[in-house]
Amino acid sequence: MCGIAGIWQLDGRPVTRDRITRFVRALAHRGPDGEGVLIDDDACLALGHRRLTILDLTDAGAQPMRSASGRYDITYNGEIYNFVELRTELASEGWRFHTDTDTEVLLAAFEHWGAACLRRFNGMWAFAIWDRRDRRLLLARDRFGVKPLYLALDDSRVAFASELKAFLHLDGFVPAANEEAVAARLAGTFHRHVLLRGVEAVPPGWCVEVTTRGVRRWRWWRTLDHLVAVPRDPVEQAEQFRALLVDACRLRLRSDVPLATSLSGGLDSSSVLAALACAGAADDAVRQAPDWRRAFIAGFPGTTQDETADALLAAKQAGARPILHEFPGEVSPADIEAYLYQFEEIVGLFGLPSWALYREMRRSGVRISIDGHGGDELLGGYPLHLVLALIGGPGPWRDPWRTIDLAGTWRHMLRMGPAAGRVRSAAMALMARPAALAAGRRLPVVRERLRTILRLSQQYHVGADEPAGDDAQDEAEALDALGPLTRVLYRSFHDVSLPRILRAFDAHAMGHGVEVRMPLLDWRLVCFAFSVPDASKVGGGYAKRLLRDAMGGALPDRVRLRRDKVSYVAPVARWLDGGLRDWVWDAVNAPGFLQSAWWDGPALRALTAERRRAGSWRRDDAAQVLLAVAAHWWLTRWLTAGSRTAAVTAGR
Repeated sequence: MCGIAGIWQLDGRPVTRDRITRFVRALAHRGPDGEGVLIDDDACLALGHRRLTILDLTDAGAQPMRSASGRYDITYNGEIYNFVELRTELASEGWRFHTDTDTEVLLAAFEHWGAACLRRFNGMWAFAIWDRRDRRLLLARDRFGVKPLYLALDDSRVAFASELKAFLHLDGFVPAANEEAVAARLAGTFHRHVLLRGVEAVPPGWCVEVTTRGVRRWRWWRTLDHLVAVPRDPVEQAEQFRALLVDACRLRLRSDVPLATSLSGGLDSSSVLAALACAGAADDAVRQAPDWRRAFIAGFPGTTQDETADALLAAKQAGARPILHEFPGEVSPADIEAYLYQFEEIVGLFGLPSWALYREMRRSGVRISIDGHGGDELLGGYPLHLVLALIGGPGPWRDPWRTIDLAGTWRHMLRMGPAAGRVRSAAMALMARPAALAAGRRLPVVRERLRTILRLSQQYHVGADEPAGDDAQDEAEALDALGPLTRVLYRSFHDVSLPRILRAFDAHAMGHGVEVRMPLLDWRLVCFAFSVPDASKVGGGYAKRLLRDAMGGALPDRVRLRRDKVSYVAPVARWLDGGLRDWVWDAVNAPGFLQSAWWDGPALRALTAERRRAGSWRRDDAAQVLLAVAAHWWLTRWLTAGSRTAAVTAGR
């Protein structure tokens, strides 16, 4: 895992070592173990790399790396987990290797199979390969977008990097906000456009090839094209899913440095830890990490978000050593500044615990965290998934038992009491009928909630925010055939929820030089999960039923069968009542904040004053105020060089 960058001057202007060094050095936090630069003076191209040593800790693994033939150069961020098997296959074809890295295997695979090698990789990546002979630059991103890759392209130059902040150090680049993207963030909707004007993100599962004659883009991966036949028996489905998860963990245990798990105590991270224990006990392990039994736990004592007890149970059963990091009732402004700078997005402060936990990992000598991200989007872990499945499903008259099951599962996820829960479940079941939806819009008590749900549902429509070249109609028809829940989950996984999570956790972890591996995003497991019917994902009163069934006997039942959903986010409302009380008050009283055209500054200041007088913050109010505060910080400070340096220094 590393930071990559590159510049190709199509206009023939030389790329000096100083220019590429400034560009890539902005990514030093991603790769604190080394820096490399390669310059092709004849082509006016330079590649840069910041290294985080994971495999082959010697200098032989340094990048940019040249292929054995001398034709190709690569700068690469990520891991190819099945590099051992690919290396054996390539060796049988006559290829010889001189390092113990996956980078050398990637290069050989590309030279042997061309871009078709991407389908053979099991991993996460963003890389650039320079073809010296034909003067072609290929940029490629992994199937699901685990690793970021940003591109600025015009008639005179191509520039790419792992993070937006690198472009602030690119000669001739004038930082400016993409107003459409800013507006989308403030509206709480996902937007594919990045915040910096003139910069785009290479979409997940896509390639971009640049030559002096032009640019070619193509999509090399679409999950719908790789669905598989699954057994009808739910027991067999669970057995196969468990086998896939354990094998995904086996591959992700490959490392020459220590790794650990980030354990929340919820179902997904606990299941990953249990599967790691199964994989780690195998006798045929290859390149297994020297130490992998530590589980880092974020605790929030005294709050409803604290899952420490369940996390400790999961760690004990897996034979892992728990390391508890309890978050106090406040957070320092210096940490907030560092967090906002590193994240380089317009968000609130809800991700601070994960950012701080990765920092503790790095301080403890851990360079890899194996996490449970993706399970909610893959298997139906959010209450909204069930609501949208009800609205898009057959309804209570055509399929009453399925409607009742979904509504009851939704109630349990929200921890409602028996009486209130039954009433709300019945109301939710009725809302699956178009006539009931129309009636609900006329009732003031439910109108606002319905408006929010229906606004969010628009993000789950195929065709919204699609990358160029997609046949949205074809995809919509294919998804309809999979069922109303799977249709929602497919969009959540590929376009709505998971991309935000991957973006956030890459920034949180790599800001401290920690690589995050996600077994639940193994492509084989993903294709299997999207191939099973809706009832296998949510049914019998349980969300993520397939995973619960798969982990029978491997997890404590208290963890495996717990039905409520606890968000892994910071208790910001509590912080605003404590140590951040004055910080947020100063922020909403800043002249630029009050005068901004992006939000109603005086109204947000009045809301903050009201909450200060009451001595308590509601979560929704805290989120509303902090989103605007973060946006103001990004617009006025992140875009300026002086505050960038100050923020980075403050976090060290």
